[in-house]
Amino acid sequence: MARTLAWLTATLLFSGCASELVLEKDGALAVIPHQTSDSGHIVVKTMLNGKGPFDFALDTGASISVVFEGSLREASIEPTTGETVRVQGMTGSGSYPVISLARLQVGSEVWSPARLALLPGTTEITNQMDGILGVDFMSRYAVSYSQQDGVIRLYPRELVRERSYAGWHSIPLYELRIADGNVTAFAFDIFIGGERIPTMFDLGANVNLMNRRAARSFGIRPRQSRKGTGVSGAFGATIVATELFVWRPKIGEINWQRSSFLIADFPIFQALNLDKRPAAVAGASLLEDRDFIIDFAGRRLLVTSRRK
Repeated sequence: MARTLAWLTATLLFSGCASELVLEKDGALAVIPHQTSDSGHIVVKTMLNGKGPFDFALDTGASISVVFEGSLREASIEPTTGETVRVQGMTGSGSYPVISLARLQVGSEVWSPARLALLPGTTEITNQMDGILGVDFMSRYAVSYSQQDGVIRLYPRELVRERSYAGWHSIPLYELRIADGNVTAFAFDIFIGGERIPTMFDLGANVNLMNRRAARSFGIRPRQSRKGTGVSGAFGATIVATELFVWRPKIGEINWQRSSFLIADFPIFQALNLDKRPAAVAGASLLEDRDFIIDFAGRRLLVTSRRK
């Protein structure tokens, strides 16, 4: 039986005339309405083999897309498995079967055949969605999120890579490899008090996280205790030690407003070999008041200025 490893968590200017990213001028392949779930995830309607729609969350922290067992039953799809994949999550890991769907459709875009990990979907978080669209799907495009328009736009990868855009700030992205080096996650750097903190970019996390080493290195006193509470993911929950409020962390050339980070030694940090140094995870909440574009081909995250 074949076994592979996957990553699941449930974070450049070019020549040419600068312009605003406008749908009619820039040629989006698909425009998909999005919703924000009660858990804070960005969700889009997704069809499975023509059945649905199902609610799938966008997750830049997942190397492989996921469908939960209940969704397949609802779609009357009998999975054929053979390969297994080890899935590493924010709060744990496990080995799960991989299935192939004839057709997965998001808006007008079709992924065929679609390869997904099959998970039970029995935790508090996974009960609020039907599946996850990971980097294996999203990186086929440049992905634009518009809070103002309420849509996700999927652009051709090279179209966005070859352009610069007025009014958008560029944050370089780089890869973080897990222990065996076969799977990567996208990251950027956050600077707090002049110290560089490697930070995984994870839309699948509805909160921002730090490990204990990062908290100790800053000497920042928490303003609110979170002792006894937990962060839920696809594999259960991790108990949070405390919550820190950081004033004006710097990402790229932007000074963010006050940001909240939950502190604990999450399994994700050890998997990324970041458990021995300060590290963080930037969840969807960090970008909640900004539009953004994930330019996978250009290895950059484009963000707008904060809305007043």
